Amino acid sequence: MASLAGKAQSTVPPALDQYVERVLDSFQVPGLSIGIVKDGEVVLAKGYGVRKLGEQAKVDENTLFCIASNSKAFTATALAILIDEGKLKWEDKVIDYLPWFRMSDDYVTTHLTVRDLLVHHSGLPAYVNDLLLFPPSTFTRKELIAKLKDVKLAYDFRTAYAYDNILYIVAGEIVKSVSGQEWEDFVQEKIFQKVGMNSSISRFSDLSSQPNFAYSHRKKEGKLQVVENFRDIIIGDQGNAAGGIASSALDMSKWMIAQLDSGRTVGGRRLFAAKATDELWKMVRPMPIAKEPEWLEPAQKDFLGYALGFRTTNYRDKKMLYHGGLLTGFVSQVAMVPNLNLGIVVLTNQLSTGAYWSIINHILDYYMGAHSFDWIGGYKRELDSASARASRNAHKLVYPDSSVKQVLALDECVGMYRDALAGEAVIQKHETGYRLQFVHMPMYEAAILPFRGDSHLLRFVHPNMGDDAYLHFVLNADKSIQRLLIEAPGDGDFNGLELFPVKQAILDSVALRKKIEGLMEKHPKGRFAVAFKDLTTGETFLHDAHKNFHAASTMKTPVMVEVFRQASLGKFSVDDSILVYNRFKSIVDGSYYSQDSINDSEHDLYKKVGTKLPISDLLYRMITKSSNLATNIVIDLVGAKNVNKTMRAMGAKDIQVLRGVEDSKAYEKGLNNTTTAYDLMLLFEQLAEENIIDKASCDRMIEILMDQHFRSKIPALLPEGVRTATKTGSLATVSHDSGVVFLPDGRKYVVVLLSDGIDKEEADKTLAQISRALYDYTQSGLLCR
Repeated sequence: MASLAGKAQSTVPPALDQYVERVLDSFQVPGLSIGIVKDGEVVLAKGYGVRKLGEQAKVDENTLFCIASNSKAFTATALAILIDEGKLKWEDKVIDYLPWFRMSDDYVTTHLTVRDLLVHHSGLPAYVNDLLLFPPSTFTRKELIAKLKDVKLAYDFRTAYAYDNILYIVAGEIVKSVSGQEWEDFVQEKIFQKVGMNSSISRFSDLSSQPNFAYSHRKKEGKLQVVENFRDIIIGDQGNAAGGIASSALDMSKWMIAQLDSGRTVGGRRLFAAKATDELWKMVRPMPIAKEPEWLEPAQKDFLGYALGFRTTNYRDKKMLYHGGLLTGFVSQVAMVPNLNLGIVVLTNQLSTGAYWSIINHILDYYMGAHSFDWIGGYKRELDSASARASRNAHKLVYPDSSVKQVLALDECVGMYRDALAGEAVIQKHETGYRLQFVHMPMYEAAILPFRGDSHLLRFVHPNMGDDAYLHFVLNADKSIQRLLIEAPGDGDFNGLELFPVKQAILDSVALRKKIEGLMEKHPKGRFAVAFKDLTTGETFLHDAHKNFHAASTMKTPVMVEVFRQASLGKFSVDDSILVYNRFKSIVDGSYYSQDSINDSEHDLYKKVGTKLPISDLLYRMITKSSNLATNIVIDLVGAKNVNKTMRAMGAKDIQVLRGVEDSKAYEKGLNNTTTAYDLMLLFEQLAEENIIDKASCDRMIEILMDQHFRSKIPALLPEGVRTATKTGSLATVSHDSGVVFLPDGRKYVVVLLSDGIDKEEADKTLAQISRALYDYTQSGLLCR
């Protein structure tokens, strides 16, 4: 910090450290970091407090905080960069780049522009479909966006401000469509690297691997607590373009310098043309202005509006660009005053807006020469007033009453239900009682507890998911279930969900689960995972789909995808010829080892060592006959880290390709390739739907997978005429299969079957039976179509 701040340190407000300590104490904030830039220099980049309550690690200028919706300015800037490059215009229509995009109103669909995506006046209801983003659902970005066609507009187009996150995800997909890069990679390469934001990450799932990050905190029953599982519940990679960036005070200071200097970075590089600043900062959508209480009177705004990823207003007599960010346990604020060439950022790990405004306004007053004001006292009074109002307006407690007769026993309610937004949910018996499980919203799993008659409490299984909700069974006159109604006071979209019985599937989906679990129970020492998705209906069946397994040779499919991705970027052609060799480096110490054909399922390639073969030939051997030698050559070509990076971009956060095959030193240290059934399902779904790279690449990969030599699992018991594109994996007590099943009527589904801990022959037989059970389910007419 000292080297960057230099002589400018003396220009910070006097006794700022003591002031910030008062803020931490007054608002019970465990830790925060501050960045101040003035006249193109970093004046201050400093941390205060601790990263995690109860631990000693201090916040510093490089500590990463989730900046939440401050990510939106990066998405807007990414679009500005593409416009500078002549690849895009602000007034271009969204459907010109995403032809599949649809809103519920045809006029809005055809007239919505790139600029419209960023300013919250599309007509959508405020915070629409956030239920599927925070915490993250399992829907892909394209599936999330596709749901907009079913959302009725709440306002006329371009007439009202209603904040949303989903259209920033659409904007991120435009970045991908135009640049050919995932939004995360574009932001990392074209923004972070140019600005010098060396600590920042654009992919939320990468946070766990960072050495210096803050934990989320929240108050529960008046006591401040660490949100230990915040990485599971606050956001997923689907929402990165709206709120997934994690950054530090130092990096955000560099970001503000570039914004304030019309796109010129600390190192003199140009991020975007100077004219882009006018577009990014220009108010597009006026916003309503709230009246500040007398104890915060100097903060009263005279105008307020939304620009592109920023809000614009005044602070005292100066124009200010600002934006906040909020995710459970994190709030942040960026404030820039162009006339003073001044920028301030405050990042915190507790939900206290009063904390950051107390600091920002104090610093602004110093640079503006304004009379001092008791901002800490003012915002503390505002916090206390809000707490009192919340207490007065709290939802009136209704107490359980066992005297109210229950018409339906929960055993009669077991089955599948569907909500238009949330998708399928299942009520089933659990070892501790009955549970409601959402297929696409796993974090909302809840125990169903007695309450009053046919109304029940929903108590979330996962921690930090909020207070209990209510589940009401609405019955028909004949006492059959008409629908389930969820009441969750103050919980946005979750409140009011209506789940209708999938009448034909209620008993039969449960029977399917019983059948599959019955097959598994024959092997009590074994471990199984199943992930199934019908690509016609979207219906999903999961069993331990998020559990990690040794990947065995299933990791060869991700490697193949990476080859085609790099080929699409022009690094090589899959028809180029490369040398066949048998000498590889261990990831443990760099020592060399060779493959032994005795341990390989394909032997012919060993005769080709020293010659050249097309990459496509190596891919074919790697997939169809599971050649380990071909696999290692191909991994050397594309790099295991790049395979993982591509998997993350596809949403497969738990597939880990660390190394090639037969690296015994790595195996002894437990450095193995791992996977989950769910992540492999995501991969094959995108492959089958031609959402990886391009149609030609997907077609070619499917063609290779269809020639699979090992067919003792998924295809083994399927009828003639059913085609499969699969990749198996086997070790001593590990047996897997994964792929796409193509039915004669044109339908297709993805199935992933993983097992370990049992004899291979028995495992193959069981997996084949599970595959047949899933096939029979698709043929029974019981899936809701």
